[in-house]
Amino acid sequence: SRSESMASVCSAGAEGRYGTVIIKGEMELGLQYNYKEGQLECHILQCRDLAAVDTKRNRSDPYVKVYLLPDKSKSGKRKTKVKKHTLNPVFEEVLRFSTTMSDLESRTLWVSVWHSDMFGRNDFLGEVVISLADTVFDDVSPKWYPLQDRMEPMEDLSYSPRGDLILALKFVPPDAVTTKKARRSRGALHVLVKEAKSLAAAKPHGTADPVCKGLLLPEKGKASKQKTSVCRKTLNPTWNHTLMFEDTSLQELTERALELSVWDHDRLGPSQFLGGCRLSLGKGKHGGRPVEWMEAAGMEVRLWEQMLERPNLWVEGSIMLRPAMDKPIYSSSITE
Repeated sequence: SRSESMASVCSAGAEGRYGTVIIKGEMELGLQYNYKEGQLECHILQCRDLAAVDTKRNRSDPYVKVYLLPDKSKSGKRKTKVKKHTLNPVFEEVLRFSTTMSDLESRTLWVSVWHSDMFGRNDFLGEVVISLADTVFDDVSPKWYPLQDRMEPMEDLSYSPRGDLILALKFVPPDAVTTKKARRSRGALHVLVKEAKSLAAAKPHGTADPVCKGLLLPEKGKASKQKTSVCRKTLNPTWNHTLMFEDTSLQELTERALELSVWDHDRLGPSQFLGGCRLSLGKGKHGGRPVEWMEAAGMEVRLWEQMLERPNLWVEGSIMLRPAMDKPIYSSSITE
């Protein structure tokens, strides 16, 4: 599994360490499948605005490392050259993996950026995780990807991947909100749930009827719960459905969390949980009191921060689904 692979390459004896810098910046890369050679070609072009490990000189010595998971062998690792003293390295290298197109359906590309330390363990500068299921390689133009912090805790990498949720967020200011009621709105949160990739089937037949449900914590009432339509018999659903949470201010959202959960819908019995995420600032407090549902991390925090910083503009991202969440509040047993 991807998790086992990451446990191997990120173990205490591996070449890197985490948490030494705040993750920032972007990476430009392109993917192409060479049918003649039977190879996946990963074009590592450049990075920009990386975190500085050497804060006094405002620089790092970055390089890029790539695994085609779940291959966890040393021979499965590809690396670029190290670029010295820069936060905007230009690599322009092609890293190749010999594999078939059909094999790529079950593979995940893990691209990570590191600071090279000659005298110690290298420092983690961010990662991009791309599921290759249903990927079409006709468009070879490179794309920019935001670097993410690690999603899994280092002490708990034993679970299998549950797929990725692609979504966009936008806070609509009060003067741009139209309401049916006469009273003035304080603003609204719009959540465009686009699609999910590579969900893990909960049933033995290997497919699912996925639905995505949303809840803006700490509200628990029925009126605060929203959901997409159900996509039938697929592990790669496309919803393109907008959830709208009305009458909430930008300041309130700094102490609230958006819970999104994906379920395998069952018309005759309880639905089964497929994965979820919670987006927030991850500060752990609401109204000055500690709450367990403010525990976002990595891209969950980054996307929420971008939404708060850019009112009335869409911000988009891909978030790895958690296989479990403590006390999922939007239960499948609720009658709707």
